[in-house]
Amino acid sequence: MTLLGMTLLVALVFYVYNVGDRVNDRLAMQNAADSSVISGAGWIARSMNTTAMNNVASARILGILPVLDAFPLASEITIHEVDTIADGLDLQTNALKTLLNSINEPALESSLPGMSELSKRLRAQGDIIRPFEAAINGGGFSMDSVTHWRVPGASGPAPHGMIWKAAKALESYSIATLDSAGLLAQFNAGRFGKENEAQTSILIPVIPEIPNVRGTYEDFRPTIDGHVRVWGDTNGSYGEVAISGKDGGGIPDFAYFHRMGPWARMYPWRQIKRTRVRDGDKVVERRVAIPGSGTPTRVYVPPSPERRAVLARGGKGALPGVGSSARRGGQGGSGSHSGGWRTVMTGVQYKSVPTVVPNYKWVTEGYTTYGPLYWALRRVNQYSSKYLPDTKFGHYTTQIAKTKLGYMFPAKGPKALQAIHYSNWVIDYAKALELTQQPETRVTETILYYFDIASSVPETSPEFLKPGTFRTNGGLALMQRAPGWHDPATFDGHRPDAKLVCNYIWKSTDEYETTEDPEIGIEYRGGPMDPDTGMPTSPVFQKVYIIEYAMFGAVDIGGEVEVANPFNWSDSEFDELPAPLLIDTENFQDYDSENNGVNQGIRRSNFSFLAVSRRPNDAPFWAQRFRGANPTDATTTLAQAKVFNNTSWGLWTQEWQVQLTPIKRWEDWTDKIEDDVSQAPFTQGAVAENSLKEILEYLKALPPELVEKFIGH
Repeated sequence: MTLLGMTLLVALVFYVYNVGDRVNDRLAMQNAADSSVISGAGWIARSMNTTAMNNVASARILGILPVLDAFPLASEITIHEVDTIADGLDLQTNALKTLLNSINEPALESSLPGMSELSKRLRAQGDIIRPFEAAINGGGFSMDSVTHWRVPGASGPAPHGMIWKAAKALESYSIATLDSAGLLAQFNAGRFGKENEAQTSILIPVIPEIPNVRGTYEDFRPTIDGHVRVWGDTNGSYGEVAISGKDGGGIPDFAYFHRMGPWARMYPWRQIKRTRVRDGDKVVERRVAIPGSGTPTRVYVPPSPERRAVLARGGKGALPGVGSSARRGGQGGSGSHSGGWRTVMTGVQYKSVPTVVPNYKWVTEGYTTYGPLYWALRRVNQYSSKYLPDTKFGHYTTQIAKTKLGYMFPAKGPKALQAIHYSNWVIDYAKALELTQQPETRVTETILYYFDIASSVPETSPEFLKPGTFRTNGGLALMQRAPGWHDPATFDGHRPDAKLVCNYIWKSTDEYETTEDPEIGIEYRGGPMDPDTGMPTSPVFQKVYIIEYAMFGAVDIGGEVEVANPFNWSDSEFDELPAPLLIDTENFQDYDSENNGVNQGIRRSNFSFLAVSRRPNDAPFWAQRFRGANPTDATTTLAQAKVFNNTSWGLWTQEWQVQLTPIKRWEDWTDKIEDDVSQAPFTQGAVAENSLKEILEYLKALPPELVEKFIGH
């Protein structure tokens, strides 16, 4: 009995140990299957993200290509313009300094600081651009070798430009990535399964296929030349995609909100529009007067100095003329009111009363995305506004880049070269006047400098230009650029009686009367105020003496220059242009937003994956007595995963992900395995055909009632 008992006890120990070993084996193989399916499906997701990264990178470098190609001509025009204008300004300033020793024009002398300051600014800004212009227009560097599809004299077939070569390389990289993704996903799944102690791990489909198609060069157009506008209303948010020619940022097959494009999703590049909306009510403490606690009192409020000065001139806010600073009298920012007798309450007592008032909040009404072209132009113009404010570098760059954008799309068809204006500045007034009188001369722009002085004392007085008696803009030269020809000899027709005082500088005088202008020392003088109108009954009008100078700067009689076309391919080369790799939406339907189940439609056929992991499961003790009913003598486990993208149905955003899901539709998976048995020889040894057949035979042999337990882990 003891021996029998010991035998039973040992058998029980072996049984418990073997059962525990089988459970652990099952857990280990389930981990192997999970790891295998995540790794295989993850390779598919990474391959799609890599392709999206390449598509976006190609769109970015192609999008800024027109801006890069605009720099050589824009910087050349700007340098020529800045140097010529500064040279003319220096000639005028030096001549004026010499002439002031022989003429009596003390007012004109006040303009010298402003002219010198403007010249220094122009020179300094020219020095910023000059190294850049010299680098891209000389020194062995050629922008054509970077931006042009075909470079004259270059050897070998196009493309020749580095940007085009980079875009083609990215396309080739994407093609290789997608073509190899299925096979490498299978190897990756097998490798991770074996790392988790499985003897065999197989990904289903055996060779996964990503539904992709090579697009065309024109498919870059929405991301470069289009825009996505997203906004909301009371019923929710919605959006549209459009070809705008200025903003950029759209994507093909737009549908809000999952397809906002790479620029809105990845960076984000967007112009936000916010609005103030009512957000319920709130209670605040309001201070109100206690009825009967105050006494009404009549007080007089005098009119503002600005209002009195305007009324004294007959109600005119400004006098005719060219001068822009000297004629502006009175203190700014004080407001304009006529004053008068008003009734106010004195001795009023107050109390706090809770009051319900509307509550408001700021919300984002919508936004418009913009792409790399607009992004680059914004940065150029922001830099130009900050560091090159007296030049037109930003304007020229934008104008040339948009001309090149017209060459960029459409890709097919003739492209007639467009021309832009190339300035040719004449800084000698006599020559400029002679040229303007010739019918064939086309004057594009005139630069004039205006200086003016408003004084409370006449020019003949020894007190003239005494501090506190005048104001002037001489410390800040007013360079005015106007289209066409404008003659400074008559102040552009405003001062036909102007006189030439020296070296193409004309002078005009004027005067007006005002009741007060404290800035130049004119204080109010007059009789008592009218209690009804608040205006003086007998104001004393005092004269303001105006002296204005107009100085010739330069006149532009330049012609036109053709804008080079970096997109110089022939129609026969259209198929050779860089193109993005896209989801094949013609043969594979989109995600169904109304039915987004993981086992529906294309989500099931192309973005769901199954992994099968297996290893032998002989009992470690007394194997002949503890042999199971499994004919394969192996533990087999399954796992299912999905590849998805919540933000974009396409290859434009790097947000493809992978996630484990419950196993569904068992018969579909067994049918898929059966179909894929013939694919095993093409996996280069990653999947053994015999192993796949054994797994299929075992899975199909499972009774339906056992299947639910088998996959319901």
